[in-house]
Order: sequence, then C-alpha cells, then structure tokens
Amino acid sequence: MKPISMIIALGALLLFAACGDEPERIVSGETEDGRWELTLEARKNALRSGKALPVRVTLVSLAGQPAATFRDTIDFVANAGSVSPNRLVFTFVGAEDMTYTGVGNTTQFSDWVTYTLSTSSSQANEERQGEMSALFRDLEAVLKIRIVQD
Repeated sequence: MKPISMIIALGALLLFAACGDEPERIVSGETEDGRWELTLEARKNALRSGKALPVRVTLVSLAGQPAATFRDTIDFVANAGSVSPNRLVFTFVGAEDMTYTGVGNTTQFSDWVTYTLSTSSSQANEERQGEMSALFRDLEAVLKIRIVQD
C-alpha cells in the first residue's frame, strides 16, 4: 500500500472511531413469554438542554387478539429529563367480549409521550446521554438521547 493511501485509510478509521456509537432512534423489545412487543420511536436522537422530543410508543400483541378484554399500563422513567405523561393506560378488547361491535385493530396500542431534557446537564450519564425507559410487565425498553451542547 502506498504511504498516501495508508495515511488516508488511517485517517478515515480514526474519524469513524471518534464518532462513537450514535443512540438508536427506534428501540424495541419483547416480554419473556414472547406475547408482547414494545417499541419506542423518536424522530431524532439528539436534544439541546431544555428541549422536548416526541416519542411514539407502540405495544403489539404478538399472540393475536386476547380472549378477554383487559386494561394495563406502560410506565415511564427518565434520566436527565422527564417524560409526560409518565404513564399510558390502554385497553385491549377481547375476542369473547360481546359488547364490542366495532371493527379495527385490537392487537395494537399506540400513543405519544414527550421526553423533555433537563436544563441541568449534571443529570446525564457518563456518555452524555439522557434516557427514557418504558416499563411493561417484565419488559424495559430504553431509548437513549444524545445531549447536544449549546
């Protein structure tokens, strides 16, 4: 390899290594029993201090429509910020529910929450990231948000 080519290749390698890992915009996970999938999706993965980020929360029944109607919750906790609302309450209509006469998707719930980055960057973790966790049954999905300096 020619010296100039080696210098360019080494420079490109160092550039990519310096960038580090960007947090994902979309994260998801399944419950241990494989019956539910929870997804958090943000339009971007970086915020400035005091700014807000809308996050779409989607819960899907991987086992199909439940037999009986039930209500449950998804709770949220945050690092280096706050989430509003901090809990989503949803209802899945069961196949055996005789009072349900509508049509539609009864195996998916979706709604929006807002993560607001704290004005104090001292709450951030060592990677300079805020975090939003969604908790459902035995599942925790964690969305990391890169903190951009002013």
